[in-house]
Amino acid sequence: YQDAEDKDRKAWVIRIVEDERDGLTLKNASSNRRVPIHQALIDLGFLRYVDAARDKGQARIFPDLKPDRYGSVTGNWTKWFGYHLREVCGVSDKRITFHSFRHSFKHYARACGLDKAVNDAITGHEGGDVADQYGGLEYPLPPLVEGMARYRVPGFTLPPPPASLR
Repeated sequence: YQDAEDKDRKAWVIRIVEDERDGLTLKNASSNRRVPIHQALIDLGFLRYVDAARDKGQARIFPDLKPDRYGSVTGNWTKWFGYHLREVCGVSDKRITFHSFRHSFKHYARACGLDKAVNDAITGHEGGDVADQYGGLEYPLPPLVEGMARYRVPGFTLPPPPASLR
């Protein structure tokens, strides 16, 4: 992509797209999107993990996710995560779920001063304005990359990457 000064730039992104054949369905058109990969994940070895998956010929990044009885690839993961939160982490508030990460992202994106349109484009949300429906994979990449670079959760530090990804 080209930045505001017309300089060529590169950015790693995750493309979130519907693939009903593989059990991946999306709620609306803006859910089809590109999400820039935060530098902290790159530093943790995420790109090396992706390369290793590609080298193994894996069709998906997380091949161990198996569809639930409704065909949803994320259904069983969500159930496992809820169990993990309750039984391992001791979180008793049933309102806290895997989906809570989306709410937290929105909150901290606002705290970092990300524009609402950028925040919505990254999370795949649509507002009530007809213009909000124009985005998804067509949303300009520079504001998404710049927004993700500014994103922080104050006081939170990720653990070091596993030795296999260093």
